[in-house]
Amino acid sequence: MVEAILDWDRLRLKCVRAADMGDFGNIIATDRDSIIIMQGRHEFKVPKSCVEGYNGSEVFLNIPSREVHKFEVKT
Repeated sequence: MVEAILDWDRLRLKCVRAADMGDFGNIIATDRDSIIIMQGRHEFKVPKSCVEGYNGSEVFLNIPSREVHKFEVKT
Protein backbone atom coordinates (compact mmCIF):
# COMPACT_ATOMS: atom_id res chain seq x y z
CA MET A 1 0.00 0.00 0.00
CA VAL A 2 1.34 3.41 -0.98
CA GLU A 3 0.62 6.27 1.38
CA ALA A 4 0.68 10.03 0.99
CA ILE A 5 3.74 11.78 2.35
CA LEU A 6 3.19 14.08 5.30
CA ASP A 7 6.72 14.23 6.74
CA TRP A 8 9.26 14.57 3.92
CA ASP A 9 12.22 14.36 6.32
CA ARG A 10 11.46 10.72 7.14
CA LEU A 11 12.21 9.82 3.52
CA ARG A 12 15.91 10.48 3.96
CA LEU A 13 17.99 7.43 2.95
CA LYS A 14 14.95 5.62 1.50
CA CYS A 15 15.17 3.83 -1.85
CA VAL A 16 13.53 5.49 -4.86
CA ARG A 17 11.76 3.73 -7.74
CA ALA A 18 10.61 5.31 -10.99
CA ALA A 19 7.15 4.54 -12.44
CA ASP A 20 8.69 1.76 -14.58
CA MET A 21 10.17 0.28 -11.36
CA GLY A 22 13.71 1.43 -12.21
CA ASP A 23 15.87 1.74 -9.09
CA PHE A 24 17.15 5.29 -8.58
CA GLY A 25 19.26 5.11 -5.46
CA ASN A 26 18.45 6.85 -2.19
CA ILE A 27 17.11 10.20 -1.07
CA ILE A 28 19.93 12.12 0.58
CA ALA A 29 18.01 15.32 1.34
CA THR A 30 14.85 17.29 0.75
CA ASP A 31 14.25 20.97 0.32
CA ARG A 32 11.11 23.04 0.00
CA ASP A 33 10.19 21.83 -3.50
CA SER A 34 12.42 18.84 -4.27
CA ILE A 35 13.90 15.56 -3.19
CA ILE A 36 17.61 15.06 -3.81
CA ILE A 37 18.50 11.54 -4.91
CA MET A 38 21.97 10.01 -5.11
CA GLN A 39 22.55 7.08 -7.46
CA GLY A 40 26.22 6.15 -7.51
CA ARG A 41 27.97 9.36 -8.57
CA HIS A 42 24.84 10.83 -10.11
CA GLU A 43 22.69 13.31 -8.25
CA PHE A 44 19.11 14.15 -9.18
CA LYS A 45 16.95 17.01 -7.91
CA VAL A 46 13.40 15.82 -8.54
CA PRO A 47 10.35 18.00 -7.84
CA LYS A 48 8.15 16.72 -5.01
CA SER A 49 5.24 16.81 -7.49
CA CYS A 50 6.85 13.77 -9.17
CA VAL A 51 6.50 11.68 -6.00
CA GLU A 52 3.59 9.22 -6.15
CA GLY A 53 3.87 7.93 -2.59
CA TYR A 54 5.72 5.86 -0.03
CA ASN A 55 5.16 2.28 1.20
CA GLY A 56 7.26 2.38 4.36
CA SER A 57 10.52 1.34 2.71
CA GLU A 58 10.48 2.73 -0.85
CA VAL A 59 9.49 6.03 -2.43
CA PHE A 60 7.68 5.77 -5.76
CA LEU A 61 7.85 8.38 -8.50
CA ASN A 62 5.08 9.02 -11.03
CA ILE A 63 7.57 9.42 -13.91
CA PRO A 64 9.58 6.76 -15.78
CA SER A 65 13.36 6.36 -15.53
CA ARG A 66 14.06 8.28 -18.75
CA GLU A 67 12.33 11.35 -17.31
CA VAL A 68 14.18 11.15 -13.99
CA HIS A 69 17.43 11.65 -15.95
CA LYS A 70 16.18 15.11 -16.99
CA PHE A 71 16.62 16.19 -13.35
CA GLU A 72 20.27 15.21 -13.08
CA VAL A 73 22.39 17.86 -11.37
CA LYS A 74 25.34 18.73 -13.59
CA THR A 75 28.50 19.68 -11.74
